[in-house]
Amino acid sequence: MCLLFFGYIHSFAQVINSQEGNPAQCTQKLRLISDKMIFTKDRQEKPAKVDIIIDPLSSTIKTIMQESGQKVPSEQVYQIKNMNCTVNDNFTFGRVIYSVMADNYDGTFSNGEFLLEATKRGLFFSNTIDPPQDKAVIPVIKFEKL
Repeated sequence: MCLLFFGYIHSFAQVINSQEGNPAQCTQKLRLISDKMIFTKDRQEKPAKVDIIIDPLSSTIKTIMQESGQKVPSEQVYQIKNMNCTVNDNFTFGRVIYSVMADNYDGTFSNGEFLLEATKRGLFFSNTIDPPQDKAVIPVIKFEKL
């Protein structure tokens, strides 16, 4: 019990420390909605209902995705380990890089990074910060501050 409590305090302290010095918009809870994914390798668009909830203060990113023909949406929760935020207060310019850890279905953990990027063309969420040659990009059609 003591070990569990210590682990919770340690995790909570990491979250607080990773949020220090970030502007208010960087710690804002967000909901991103999209109707497609774009694969940059072949520029293929794939229809999908995508709902992403980013909650930096709880250190979570929740993705809910339902591709056409899929009866039940897939849901995944990622733990934010670190965040690098340069986005402006109205989310029209800049980016947020989220370093995350995810539980895999086989009981293992994987690390990765997500990118939320604001450009003149709009707001985009991506599964990696790697160059755009081979990644999935989700153009945000609706954006809410929760």
